[in-house]
Amino acid sequence: MAGRIGISALLLLWIFHAIFMEQGKLLAVSESYPWHELTRWEQWRRAWSIGPGALYNILTLTHWTYFIPSLLCVGATVTLGAWRWHLLLRAQGIAVTFRKTFQISMIGQFFNGFLLGSTGGDVLKAYYGTRETEKSKTEAITTVFVDRLLGLFSMLLFAVFFMLPNIHLLLINKRLTLLTLFTLGMFFSCLVLIFAAGHGGLLSRILGRFQRLTHIRRSLEACKKTARQPRLMLKVFLLSMLLNGFCVAQFVLISRDLELNIGVTQLAVIVPMIICISSIPITPSGLGVRENLYVIMLSAPMLAIPATKALALSLIAYAGFLCWSALGSFFYLAYRSTCKSQIAEAAKEEA
Repeated sequence: MAGRIGISALLLLWIFHAIFMEQGKLLAVSESYPWHELTRWEQWRRAWSIGPGALYNILTLTHWTYFIPSLLCVGATVTLGAWRWHLLLRAQGIAVTFRKTFQISMIGQFFNGFLLGSTGGDVLKAYYGTRETEKSKTEAITTVFVDRLLGLFSMLLFAVFFMLPNIHLLLINKRLTLLTLFTLGMFFSCLVLIFAAGHGGLLSRILGRFQRLTHIRRSLEACKKTARQPRLMLKVFLLSMLLNGFCVAQFVLISRDLELNIGVTQLAVIVPMIICISSIPITPSGLGVRENLYVIMLSAPMLAIPATKALALSLIAYAGFLCWSALGSFFYLAYRSTCKSQIAEAAKEEA
């Protein structure tokens, strides 16, 4: 874990340094002094004396009239995600109230703030989900996996759909083209995985012969049970697309606040692509990876957004995410308190 945090810190340090160096060069041009004649140490010193102030000035331009609605968009994604998971739990016959599902989802949101990738809290969701059932623990864990898989697939599908009107933007730069190909690779891999999980009858029968692989067989059966309910799948799909829309809306609001010259259609492909790639467990909460991707994609020639503003867009959006993660800490403390009370009551009954 310490190594991952170190990687995250180095990535953030690298992107801050690159952006501040660019700010130093721009200021040198405007003031007509020879930047390239400075020593490397003098360039770094000048960049770090100018860059942080420029970034701070942009961050302080945030208006509450935009930031509060963007916070509500994050809350909408958390609520819709909890509702989607609630439907998947009910499909497995696990009787959990939406209130409890939302509480556990908020706990997962809390741990997503510092665990690997942007989906690290799913491990905690699965753990607390199993505590709500006695007979279907394997199925409860499987619903978390299915929820994440279907959510990721819908986000990738959303990105692929909006690649079409943005094809010139994505092919104008080698880096953007590589990111596009990587996203398409994730999309087809996810599609194959969904097909295998939903139609794993032969694999399930083979695994059924091995006693030690019972849990894997039960997981496959749970996936098949979900896939065989078309009305459920339609509801999950619609909820996921609505959730994706709120994700993009958050960035649209922040970009308007920062007065960035970028359209909704362009954000509709950039934001899902970055969310999907940064969900890969490389650094805690995707820190560093996500910020680098926003700078790379938004500084493309057709957009030409300054690196400082691209970084500010990512950091302000992440601040909204952290606000809901902080709120999730209260749900976590309340849940632990409830569990301790239940254990104490059970001990008294036994005594």
